[in-house]
Amino acid sequence: MDEVDLAILERLCKNSRMHSTEIATDLDLATSTVHKRIEKMRETGTIHEFTVKVDTTEVGLNVTTFIGVNIEQNKRINIINRLKSIDDILEIYELLEPYDMLLKVRTFDIHSLKENVLQVLGNMDGIKDSQSILTTKCHKEKSCTILKK
Repeated sequence: MDEVDLAILERLCKNSRMHSTEIATDLDLATSTVHKRIEKMRETGTIHEFTVKVDTTEVGLNVTTFIGVNIEQNKRINIINRLKSIDDILEIYELLEPYDMLLKVRTFDIHSLKENVLQVLGNMDGIKDSQSILTTKCHKEKSCTILKK
């Protein structure tokens, strides 16, 4: 990963639909060079996916919740795999403290949060306890930022 790759990623993070030609013009490179570098970053896993950022309220996903979870460590892998299968869970992080894991969840309403996530967590083998933090408003949310060294 060199400065050119970072510059390409910086532009893609701002707009994942930016065409290789536009990036190439910005960076004074050949379009084929930009295209090859993007493909290489996809192949090596640097770029996982190109995605769309939606206004969640426009599609009815009105409740964003962060859930701290404490687990039995010997069941960690099974729990992670089960959590990955729950569509409403967007992100799963392992922590040092105050929880073992932190989940970012987005649901249509409190009822779907309870039914699709909280009840599932409550019945999941190996989960000791969980604590939910319901948000009221998001002031900033980004997928990533590439900063120059």
